[in-house]
Parts: sequence; structure tokens; C-alpha cells
Amino acid sequence: MFEKDDIMFLQEILMNSWPAHHYYFLHGWVLRFTDGVTSRANSVFPLHYTGNLNELDKDITLTEKAYQSFNLSTIFTIPEFFEPSNLPDKLLKNGYQQLGCITHTLILSIQNLRNEVVNEDFTYLIISDRRKEISSFLGKYSKRDQGSQKILDALTKRIIIPQKRFIIAQYEQKVIGTLMGILDPHGFLYIVDVLVDPDFNRRKIATSMFFKLINDWAIPNGAKNIWLQVEIENAKAMNLYTKLGFEKAYSYYYLEKQLYT
Repeated sequence: MFEKDDIMFLQEILMNSWPAHHYYFLHGWVLRFTDGVTSRANSVFPLHYTGNLNELDKDITLTEKAYQSFNLSTIFTIPEFFEPSNLPDKLLKNGYQQLGCITHTLILSIQNLRNEVVNEDFTYLIISDRRKEISSFLGKYSKRDQGSQKILDALTKRIIIPQKRFIIAQYEQKVIGTLMGILDPHGFLYIVDVLVDPDFNRRKIATSMFFKLINDWAIPNGAKNIWLQVEIENAKAMNLYTKLGFEKAYSYYYLEKQLYT
């Protein structure tokens, strides 16, 4: 069972693994700004609050002005533990609405990993940089366009203290799948940007990339735990990771106040 300190620790790892372009710190809150690409990199992480509870409305207003200065809506990440405890009620009364669905953070100890056979019908390449073909592939098949991919290219270059690797699945020298792993110095491997060409579904490409990266790179470099995030509406992904042995660590959602509402 994950307690408050465990959840806050994972939130800190997430901020280091997915570094924003700009930061602003307000009474323990961490405000992150990255040109509006991904809510993770453009939201408030309310891990602690050292301000005056009687002036919480003022801090919320100041936060909104900070995001407006970047021409962004204001988004708060709300995990199962946050500070202060009345923050969601305050936000809802100030016109915030839930953005998207609830997301589960799943975690698995390397010792409990249930290995599966890699599909050797395809070629797998582990690389240290986010090459152009990765951005092009994600821009084509993911919900983020090529312009957003350029911003994410810059974001991944800021990942310095955690180690990072990308794995590409290829068929006839064509990219048909990608996956990114970010390994924190504490041994937490964060899995992100898992995507497979729809024409190659049901070929175990995602699980093959997953196990190749973990066994060939992450474990030799000290990985102890694997963690990732899945929207609860993504039944296919939830079923896959549950099958592999992942368990819920905590959940979170976003509260958003749209720009100039």
C-alpha cells in the first residue's frame, strides 16, 4: 500500500523524469511550463503547501496569472495526497473543471516481473537519443502533431540526471513501434511513449520492446522497479500491464481553468 510519502516521492521522480521548460515555486507548489505540450509538463504539482490557508485564494490567483503569462490554461495535478487538503474544493468553486479521465500510476518490482517471449520477427534497436524517425512516427500515429513532437524533442534533451533510452521496433527498415524508458538514480524505471503502428497490432510488439529494454538495458543499469501511467479508459493497456503483474500505486486527475474564462 502506497502512503503519502511514497506518492510524493514518485511525483518528485516524475518531475525529474519529465522536465519542464520553466519552473516557478510558490509556497511549496511547483508550477511547470512547457509550451502547453502534455499536462504533466504544464501543471501545478501541489506536493506541499507552506502558505497561509487564509490566503489560499490569493495563491490560486497568482498561479493563474503565472500561467496566463505563458498564454496557458491553469492546470493542477491532483494525486491522492496533496496540500492543502481543501485545494480541490477551492478550485472547483473558482471555476475549475476536471480535464480528461482519472489516470492510474502502476508499479512493479523487477523481482516480480513476469517475462514473456520476445517476437523475433522484428528488429529492435536501443538508442540514447530521440531520433527524427521517432518524432515522425509519434507525430503520425499519436494524438500529438509534429509541432508538439519538436517540443517533446527538446524536453527529452533536458533529461540529464536520470538515464534515458529509446527502443525502436522495425520491419523491413521501417519504424513500426517505439517506447521510451527513463531510469531514475534510485532505480525507478519510468516507461512512456509506448506506441505501435496499427497495421502491426496483435503481434506482441509493445511487450517485446518492453522486455528488450528492461532486460538488455534497464536491469544491467540498476533498475529495481518499473512504473508507468495509464488512463483508466484505456482498457487494452490496463489489461496488458495487469497481466504483466503491475499494481496500482496511486491515481491522479487534472483540474483545469481554461484561459480567460
